[in-house]
Amino acid sequence: MTQKNYTQQRFAALRKVLRKNKLDGFIVTNNLDQFYLSDFFFYPNEAIFLIHPKGITCFTRELYVQPFSKFAPYMEVIGDENRLVSTIEKARQLGLCRIGFDAAKESYVSGRLLRESGFVESDSFITALRETKDAAELKLLREANRIAYLTYEYIKPRVKTGMTEFEVAAEMERFMRAHGATTTSFYTIVAFGENAANPHHETSGRKLKAEDAVLMDFGCVYKGYCSDITRSWWHGKKEPAEYTKIWKLVDKARKQGIKTVKPGVPCKTVDAASRQVIAQGGYGEYFTHGTGHGVGIEIHEDPYNSQQSAAVLAEGHIVTVEPGIYLPGKFGVRLEDTVAVAKTGAKILTKK
Repeated sequence: MTQKNYTQQRFAALRKVLRKNKLDGFIVTNNLDQFYLSDFFFYPNEAIFLIHPKGITCFTRELYVQPFSKFAPYMEVIGDENRLVSTIEKARQLGLCRIGFDAAKESYVSGRLLRESGFVESDSFITALRETKDAAELKLLREANRIAYLTYEYIKPRVKTGMTEFEVAAEMERFMRAHGATTTSFYTIVAFGENAANPHHETSGRKLKAEDAVLMDFGCVYKGYCSDITRSWWHGKKEPAEYTKIWKLVDKARKQGIKTVKPGVPCKTVDAASRQVIAQGGYGEYFTHGTGHGVGIEIHEDPYNSQQSAAVLAEGHIVTVEPGIYLPGKFGVRLEDTVAVAKTGAKILTKK
């Protein structure tokens, strides 16, 4: 099946949801939702899709008209610098009665204008559709995560005493781009020593010592889809006994969490499976975040493997499993894999 067929399927799935909610029109202003539907990347606030019974109209900047018209010949593409107002006028010309918009993704000003124009606040339909990945998306996610794993294998033997976190991160990012990535999924985290005790450490000029903890959390974007992986190890020959202990606990928690991932399993059950291992090992208070999150066009998507989540895993979901233990002032360990939820359980994507 071609990418064109997949995009047609995505529009068809959205139309089905609109009919179910008795909407005869819908506007899409979020650029990542637009990418999901059309497979064409617009920068934020540069296009609006109006989905209606007669087709799809795209209002965009003049510079996009020619390339996007060629890319998506099934759409009416109009160059317009006053896109929101023109979309509202187009909806009136078409005689649409109930036009929905994703209120959660609109600014206060645009949301107010849409409401005053008779548009209907609706749920985040496209966000819900994006949770379950199709075969085309899964292929891209596999490659994004393969590149990330290859980067880990490449960089680990090249991390040397005296290098800074910045230097290591730069080499990782160079390698990912050289292997097909367009950018990073998020700011690359490289943490040495006590910095590894901060789950969201900002990579710095801190130099690696002869005996030091190393933690790196990173990913890349491949053709619009993200990857996410974390690895931790001890740099040197005198690994502290406590570091060894917490590394083994985190690894056990990671494996237990992955083992728990199956269709029909509540996300909070995955979190509990990993969390219980660390709590039983005596470090429960040092696991300070959820066990994972969805990954796709965005690095953090629904569903979330957390204690607060009400979501249930389904075939086609892509989630991370990333338990950690962080000892302030000392060091920290986090181990993370991205997995696909399949009929038979979790399929690890962060591998060759």
